[in-house]
Amino acid sequence: MGGYHKVIGIDLGTTYSVVAAYNFDKSDVRVIPNRQNEPTTPSVVYVSPQGQVSVGKAAKEKLVRDPGGVIFEVKRMMGESGRAGKAMARAAGRDLDPELISAHILKELKANAERLIGEPVHDAVITVPAYFKESQKNATREAAKIARLNPRLIINEPTAAAVAYGLESGEPQTFIVYDFGGGTFDVSIVRIVDEKTVEVLGTGGNARLGGGDIDQMIVDWVLGQMKTQHGRDFSGDAKLVGKLRLKAEQVKINLCNENAPQDFHLEAPAAGIDELAYTLQPADFEVMIRPLLERTMKEVDVALASALKQHEVGMDDIDAFILVGGSSKIPAVTRFLKDKYRKPIKSDLNPDEIVAMGAARMGLNYDPSTGAQVLDGRELELDKNALVPAGLANTNIKDVVSHTLGIGLIDDLYDALIPKDHIIPHKVVRGGYTTAQDNQTNIMVPVYQGDASKASQNTRLGQVVISGLSPEPKGTHQFEITFALDANGIFAGQIKHVQKGTITDIKLDRGDGGLTEKKRVALSEVVSAGTVPQVSTAGGGMGGAASAGAGVGPASDPTDALVAQASEMVQGLPPDRQREIIDVLTRLEKARAMGDKDGAASAVAALTVLVMKNRS
Repeated sequence: MGGYHKVIGIDLGTTYSVVAAYNFDKSDVRVIPNRQNEPTTPSVVYVSPQGQVSVGKAAKEKLVRDPGGVIFEVKRMMGESGRAGKAMARAAGRDLDPELISAHILKELKANAERLIGEPVHDAVITVPAYFKESQKNATREAAKIARLNPRLIINEPTAAAVAYGLESGEPQTFIVYDFGGGTFDVSIVRIVDEKTVEVLGTGGNARLGGGDIDQMIVDWVLGQMKTQHGRDFSGDAKLVGKLRLKAEQVKINLCNENAPQDFHLEAPAAGIDELAYTLQPADFEVMIRPLLERTMKEVDVALASALKQHEVGMDDIDAFILVGGSSKIPAVTRFLKDKYRKPIKSDLNPDEIVAMGAARMGLNYDPSTGAQVLDGRELELDKNALVPAGLANTNIKDVVSHTLGIGLIDDLYDALIPKDHIIPHKVVRGGYTTAQDNQTNIMVPVYQGDASKASQNTRLGQVVISGLSPEPKGTHQFEITFALDANGIFAGQIKHVQKGTITDIKLDRGDGGLTEKKRVALSEVVSAGTVPQVSTAGGGMGGAASAGAGVGPASDPTDALVAQASEMVQGLPPDRQREIIDVLTRLEKARAMGDKDGAASAVAALTVLVMKNRS
C-alpha cells in the first residue's frame, strides 16, 4: 500500500489550523501545506458585502481594510449560548452560525489535503480542547458535516499530541501536555502504556485563554503609548485596531523567536499622525504576560490534583512536559515551567503541528469511506474496521470525563454522578431519590455538565419529566438513576421508578441552536458555493448572545443589536471595563438623539472595539 491514508487529521484551531495525513511510503505523518505553501492556515474568515467568503491569510489581511467583514476566533463561540440565545458570529451585517464559519475553514483544509493526495477526501479525525463541553463537541461535528467531512473521531488536543510523541517509542511514560494555543489553554496528564494504549489521567484548562489575549495586551500597550504621546484615545478607530492586531501578532512571534527588542512601527496609522514607532523590550513583554502565564500554571495544578485524587499519579510520576500550541514557544513558558516543576521539557516536535500529526495517526484506525452519501451533508453509517497495514491501526485511548455530569435537585443543589476526570467507560447507578412534596404527581430531573457547586451555574444538557404519579405523601415514590458513558464518551441514562419498575430513558438536548438536518444540508450547499446565506441565519431571536469579529453592517438595525450585546456583556466585567462601555454607550445615545451621524459612527466604532476586546 502506497500514497496517503485518506482519513486525515485536522487541528481546528482558534487562531491557526493544520491538516495532516499518514504517508505509507514514508511510514510517517506529513503536515499538508496550504495554497501559500505554509503549514498553518489562519482560522480567519472574511465575508464580503455580497456574501462571498475567503479563508486564511487573504481573510486575515482584510482586518486592515474591512474589519467589519472579518470573523476570527470563532472557535470560542462553538456550542456556546447566553441569555439571548445561541452565540452567533457577525460579519457584513449578517448573524451567522459558528458551525457555518468553522465549516468554511474545514473546507479549505480538506481542499489542501485533496491537492496533495490527488483524490477526494471524505473523512477526518478532528481535535478539540480537552475542556470542551458536549455542546461544543457537537458543534464541531456539525461543522464537519456541513463541510462534507465525516467526523470519524473527535479527540482531545492534548491526547492527540501525546499520541504523536509517545506511541512510536512504545516505552511506558507519563507526560503533562501543556497546550497553549491561540484561543484556548488545555493541560492533560497522559500516560503512554505501550505502543497501542494511551491513558488520560487528569485534565484542566480554560476555553477563553490563549495567544489572542497576548496580542490584545500588545495592542492595548500600543494604544496606551499613543494616548500618552498624542493626548488622544484611538481605541475607537476600528481600522487602526485591525492594523495593530496584525502587527502585534508579528511582534509577539519575533519576541518568541529572537528574544530581542522589537520595533512596533506603522506609517500613517491614523489621521494627523505620520507614523508610530515604539520598542517593546523582552523584559517588559514578560512582565506584561506574567499574570496570564500564572493562570496557566494554576490549571496545571488542577490537573495534577485531579490525577492524584482519581488515579494516584503525582508529580513524582511525571517524566516530562510536552509543549503544544504556538503560544508555548514563548521563552518565558519553558523557564516558568522548569522553575516551578523541575521536569524536562519536550519541544522537539513543532508545537504548531503536533496535534494534527497525532490526529492523522489516529486516522489509521478508520477505513476511508467512498463519500457517496455525504454529498448533501448527511451523516454516514460507516464500517469502523480499519483496512491499513498490520501494526499501525487499533490505537486504544482510555479517556476521562472532562466535566462532571450530574443532576439538579431542590434548592439548586448539584448531585454529581460521574465526577470530572473519572476514566471512561463508566456506569453509575444511584438510588435514594424521592418526591419532595406531598401529593406530587410529576417530577422534573434536569441533567447538567460542569464542576460548579450549584446546579444553575453548570451547563444544562437536558431534562426528563415523569408525570402521572399518584398523589401520595412526599418520599413515597422512590427513584433510581443510571448514568453511563461508553468508551467514546457517548452518554446513556435512565430513571427507574422503584415501586412500578418502569424505566424512562434520559435524552439529552443537542444544545441551544443545534442544527436540524434540513438546515445542515442548506448550510452545506452555501459552503460548497463559497458563500454565506444572503439573509441572517440567526432566526427566531437567537442571535446576539456573542460575536466574533467586528461586523457592523446593513442589518435591520445593527446598531441596536450592538448596543444590546454590549449592555448584556457589561454586567460580567470588572468596574473599570464597565465604565469604558457605559461611557461609550452614553456617547452613542447622545449622538443619536442629536442626529449627529459622525458622532454616532465614531461611538459605534469605539463600542465595536470594546465588544471585541471584552469578548472573553
